[in-house]
Amino acid sequence: MHVPDWEKYLKEVLSHVKFRYDHNPIYVELSNHMEDRYEDFISDGMDEEQGKRAVLTCMGDADTLGEELNKVHSPVIGWIWLSLRNLLIILILINFFPVFSLITTSFISVFETYKDKEDSPLVYTIDVGYKEKVYDTTYIIDKILYYEDNTMEIRYATWTNPFSDSIKWSLSINPQIYVGETQLPRGGNGWKSGSYYGRGQEFREDVPLDATKIIIPLIYNNNNKEISIDLTERRMMANES
Repeated sequence: MHVPDWEKYLKEVLSHVKFRYDHNPIYVELSNHMEDRYEDFISDGMDEEQGKRAVLTCMGDADTLGEELNKVHSPVIGWIWLSLRNLLIILILINFFPVFSLITTSFISVFETYKDKEDSPLVYTIDVGYKEKVYDTTYIIDKILYYEDNTMEIRYATWTNPFSDSIKWSLSINPQIYVGETQLPRGGNGWKSGSYYGRGQEFREDVPLDATKIIIPLIYNNNNKEISIDLTERRMMANES
């Protein structure tokens, strides 16, 4: 309800309250109180104009009320409270944005796709389906692909726990390819999306068709562990698919 005399009264009250950040809640509280009193007066049989004047009478002197409210809403206490509130908001935001970033990057990574190699025909594939957790990281080896140009491709994904006490994860794996017990020289390239969950691909060149296994070494806290993948089993030849 907009009553010019009430607005003038409230303005006079608020002129005494030095902490301006509290003006709006004080205005709302007093306005609601005045409207409630007005409804009471109307219910008691007063007409509208009598009710409006009666409200101002029962509210008392504007200067006196304003000075009392200024004591309650002390600028010193008000600024301390406002500073603490803003600090709390900043702390919440500082902690929120990493979580938001985690959710966003993980969501994007889940829908990332592997990049198909198109410059050489496929010879065989092996659906590995290997999954193992090492310390705070879970390794998922999806598939091995072998091409006519003697390139071997390893498709994989990693999931690293973002809330562990020590997050240690690498941007890519380091597969070692063997023929029997002889390790082949490393040559190739790879990529992995940089997020807590991410997909990756490693390409190794000059790998002979009779390669027998892949070893992926994992080193955490000076503890050695490895993932071993047999290349002689479960081959799905391209000309058979």
